[in-house]
Amino acid sequence: MDPAIADAINRHDAQTLAKHLDLVDWLKAKQPWHLGIEANAFLSSTISSGELAWLFGLLAAGVPNLHFDGDPADCDWQNLFTHFRAEIVARRDPQIPLVYAAEVPARDGVGSR
Repeated sequence: MDPAIADAINRHDAQTLAKHLDLVDWLKAKQPWHLGIEANAFLSSTISSGELAWLFGLLAAGVPNLHFDGDPADCDWQNLFTHFRAEIVARRDPQIPLVYAAEVPARDGVGSR
């Protein structure tokens, strides 16, 4: 698969999941999802890719309009995680443009190539 197409699919899936979580208070939490433990796991440097993959799959289960079928496009988990992290960071600090938020994990050495 073309890397640009895979990137667009993974970005779409990360945005769709984040929008779904914005609309559905599925945890009945006292705080927004992007401040919860699941979001913190995606921003953590101590969680393995396998654990994040399991968590993303759990969050994505039953969400309509996702291309995600258990594996991200082109099986590029880090690309998918980078886009989902960008969605979390953008919600935590709305002053950060989403394009810049996508760069944050790369500067930390996690995510994009």
